[in-house]
Amino acid sequence: MIDGRGAVWSPHSTDVHSLYQYTFGHQIVETYDFSKSIEVAIKEFAPDKLILAGPGATLGAPVAQELIRHCWLGLKSKADFAAVQKDDPFLIAMGREDQRKLAV
Repeated sequence: MIDGRGAVWSPHSTDVHSLYQYTFGHQIVETYDFSKSIEVAIKEFAPDKLILAGPGATLGAPVAQELIRHCWLGLKSKADFAAVQKDDPFLIAMGREDQRKLAV
């Protein structure tokens, strides 16, 4: 899990007390930095694909904007992103029936 500060919370090495403090403290009173979470996800883990769990696909456009902003996979524009998505989708939305099968 990546929080809105860009911190990574790993299943077997997370301090549960710190996660509790973040969840019921910072996360409630501070703005979630979605851009930072996407930046950390792509730069720290270099995924082959990003999967949007859903519901729906409403986060697709904001994620695409972040990928373009970081020139991920050489993306420099919406047209670049659309071309990648057409040929070999990097961003898969489970809320879209046509993309759901690509995640399994």
